[in-house]
Amino acid sequence: MVTGPEVIRAVYGAWRLALFDRKGLDFFDATIEAYWKSFYAAAIVAPAYVLLLVLRLSEVHTRAGPVAVAAIEILAYIIGWVAFPLVMIYVCDRIGRFDRYLRFIAAHNWSNVIQITVFLLATILAKGFLGGSLAVFLGLAATVAILFYQWFIARTALEITGGAAAAIVGLDLLISILINLMSNRYL
Repeated sequence: MVTGPEVIRAVYGAWRLALFDRKGLDFFDATIEAYWKSFYAAAIVAPAYVLLLVLRLSEVHTRAGPVAVAAIEILAYIIGWVAFPLVMIYVCDRIGRFDRYLRFIAAHNWSNVIQITVFLLATILAKGFLGGSLAVFLGLAATVAILFYQWFIARTALEITGGAAAAIVGLDLLISILINLMSNRYL
């Protein structure tokens, strides 16, 4: 079980990384225990993710009932949290960075607290206060900022080139797109 101080420390480290401070990585241990505890971030951000999902699905017509939608989205959420770390085991081994894998995934997982918060705020602003092209621009700006944030974490935690970090971010994005396509197919 993760403790309150551990959550605060990890989220603070993720925040420091969001400010492009390499020292933010010091808030994440390279231990198997820290790795597994980082998956608690999924539970912490779940309510915000559900709110984002409700806002997104409010504009989409689904042929599935509410129970089926919930089941599909819960499954997609779990797969989304597991797929990238599993793929990165292979990637880190292939690029000779497996010794940095645990810290990278811990930082990556806790960074989702920051990412979901940014997306939720951007979505609320776009839906509640902005309209048209300004809302689209805000969504695009949030997405670009998050991708750059992920790039910084990959580059810093794995100590790799910018191009290699971009490829890892692209891989993460591809996995997310595939999961969304599959879940949307059943909705």
